[in-house]
Amino acid sequence: MKFSRISVVARGGFTLIELITAMAITSILVLVIMQLTNQGIDLWNNVREDVSTTSRSRVALQVMSHDFESFQMRAGNNRYEWMFAKDSDELAGAPKGLKIPRSVQCVFFACAPDRNPSVSSSTSLRSNYREARAHNRDTQGDVSAIGYRLMYRDQILNLPGSDGEDAGAFPLFSLYRQVVSPRDSFEQLMGRDSLEAAYGSFEQEDEKKFLCENIIEMNLSMTIRYSDDTADAESGRVGYRSLTVPVISTGSKRSKINVYGDRIEVNGATYRNARIAMVSISMTVLTEEGVGVVNQMRTGRRRAMKQAEFFARYTKSFSHLVALPQPL
Repeated sequence: MKFSRISVVARGGFTLIELITAMAITSILVLVIMQLTNQGIDLWNNVREDVSTTSRSRVALQVMSHDFESFQMRAGNNRYEWMFAKDSDELAGAPKGLKIPRSVQCVFFACAPDRNPSVSSSTSLRSNYREARAHNRDTQGDVSAIGYRLMYRDQILNLPGSDGEDAGAFPLFSLYRQVVSPRDSFEQLMGRDSLEAAYGSFEQEDEKKFLCENIIEMNLSMTIRYSDDTADAESGRVGYRSLTVPVISTGSKRSKINVYGDRIEVNGATYRNARIAMVSISMTVLTEEGVGVVNQMRTGRRRAMKQAEFFARYTKSFSHLVALPQPL
């Protein structure tokens, strides 16, 4: 019987084709994982920016809405001014091509919950106790003058954002809100023919009353209800009409609304027996990415963008409608 010899050769590794195939599969898996990771990071960044911009707008709109909801004025036969809203002239100093496009400066009387200065219990701050207590005593009521406006400033260092020797290091588009104490409001602002002129002595303090950052645009539209000087012969009731007026400027003409006890003046037109029925507040907020782009443009590390392109990519808009109380 014959037996054939069978030789067995041990295999010591992969062939070149197998290695190339394994590397190709691994590369595809790595690319897929990287793509999924990048998509997850982009989604997280988008959500974070949405939450950030929404939070800023919510803070600003909520505070402003509460102030308008407690608006105070005396209607009837008095010529005193209770509110003015105008296109603000605080537009200088922003990076090239990114000046504040629309901003309303508005001052009015309201019952603000933070109208009186707080008194700290800290030992180092008790020196202010007497002054704060003096403001809280005999305040002549609970009505304060409240002023709003946008500015481009470094609110940390309290410096303007414009170029110059005293320019701020980190300027931002920010909303400022000043609450004048009830005592100062009663003694210096109420019962004036021109609230705007009287508020001039307080206006320089606006820049120290920071409320919310990264708001690049603010606008108000006011719905005015006024008498049309017609009456029903049978009932004797006076007819009323409504008019919605945005506080914006066109060309060289600045928009302005002045509310008096016996009338409302809108860009030179006078409406008798009128009141502000509703106010629509709209704001445009910068995203975090937009803040970085503004800083790059400010420091010359990026060319100036067209304003329409910048607003489309790096901002979000929010609005809120507020019904004002019936004047006394």
